[in-house]
Amino acid sequence: MSILFHCTFSNSKEWKIKIKKKFKNKKIISIHDKNEFDKVDIAIIWNLPNQILKKLPNLKIIFSLGAGVDHILKLNDYNGTPIVRIKDPLMGELMYYYVLSQILNFQLRINDYKIAQKNKVWLKDIIPPFNKDLTIGILGLGYLGLIVARCLFKNNYNVIGFKKDKIKKEKFKIYYNNQLSNFIRSSDILINILPSTKDTKNFINSKFLSKMKKKSLLISIGRGSTVNENDLIKHLKRNQYFYASLDVFQNEPLSKKSLFWSMHNVTITPHVASNTLINSAINLMFKRYSNYIKTKKIKSDINLNKGY
Repeated sequence: MSILFHCTFSNSKEWKIKIKKKFKNKKIISIHDKNEFDKVDIAIIWNLPNQILKKLPNLKIIFSLGAGVDHILKLNDYNGTPIVRIKDPLMGELMYYYVLSQILNFQLRINDYKIAQKNKVWLKDIIPPFNKDLTIGILGLGYLGLIVARCLFKNNYNVIGFKKDKIKKEKFKIYYNNQLSNFIRSSDILINILPSTKDTKNFINSKFLSKMKKKSLLISIGRGSTVNENDLIKHLKRNQYFYASLDVFQNEPLSKKSLFWSMHNVTITPHVASNTLINSAINLMFKRYSNYIKTKKIKSDINLNKGY
């Protein structure tokens, strides 16, 4: 049997070489090898075009090259094949590093110093708040969100979380559905790690933003569709001490016409908060596939009713 490999990453060739090295007895094919489709039992994909999945009659497992799966669920020919997402603790660690960098940038007021440098102004001392005096809200406590939350908690930040469904008890406080407003108002820094579903589209909108503290930070690293960008731009214009660190956008790459580029209270990064690590990701995929070969069973990581 064969592997259908398709991804839109800039390092896709490196992925293909290392997949072939690990899955030694597998032939790697592309979406152009149509005469080989009936031999495919594994698909390793990111941003697969529509109308390909239905041409794979013996497909048993879909591996998503990342934590997100919306790129698969949106395909109109997806028919419920088990999806395995990359749950790599190293990705969580990288995401934590990114989050911490943005928190410290805000906490230590590095942006103020950069503006002062540009204007050749020697600022007076700025005393930053201590970690314990900052409340950091994690919006979305999935696999990666929990890693970030636990790491921040260990660093003495006052961590709170928001989750739609009940989860096991954590050392930090968790808010649920009807407590969203209190969660938002309590956060000095709010980290958005929501997945892309029909329920999370434009979840962060003008109503949501109006409940945030006027001098606070929004870090968005989940999915771009969860933020209403027009509402956020208006909020940033009205509140000069409100900051946003944005790693994901509704359309990527971000258009050069976007107002975000020129806003003094915005930091832009190109979807790099938690890159998939090739070697560890392939090892995880091989482990799951090897277990499937032994047991003939594979459990999907996705709850189709929830959309993630």
